[in-house]
Amino acid sequence: MRLKQSVLLVFGILLVLAGIALQSTGIAVESTAVVALVSAGVVMVIVAVITGFSRQGEVLSDERTKRIGAYGAAYSWALTSVLILAFLWLDFLGLASFDLQGTLLVLLFTMLLSARIFQWYLFRQGDGA
Repeated sequence: MRLKQSVLLVFGILLVLAGIALQSTGIAVESTAVVALVSAGVVMVIVAVITGFSRQGEVLSDERTKRIGAYGAAYSWALTSVLILAFLWLDFLGLASFDLQGTLLVLLFTMLLSARIFQWYLFRQGDGA
């Protein structure tokens, strides 16, 4: 396991322990903070374990993978910008009304999923990207 995965694993465990400590001491009045801490910690532990053991002996990045990652992130950023403009125009014209939490969730998932989809597509294209 590399240093990056080890740090992620330790930080994830600390988040889970912090959530449990908040719940058991009664400091957290709302359970939202506890659920958020424990969930984030569990996700970090899972990601650290999967990436730590699934890619042993494999080259993780070279010039091509870095370029594809940059292009995928740039395309995702452009798509998210178009979505933000669409939300603004829909709200400005009175065609739709959005709450902040829902809008931010849609934007977050659009950014994450579109970046992975664009990177997947560019990896399948080969060296012509």
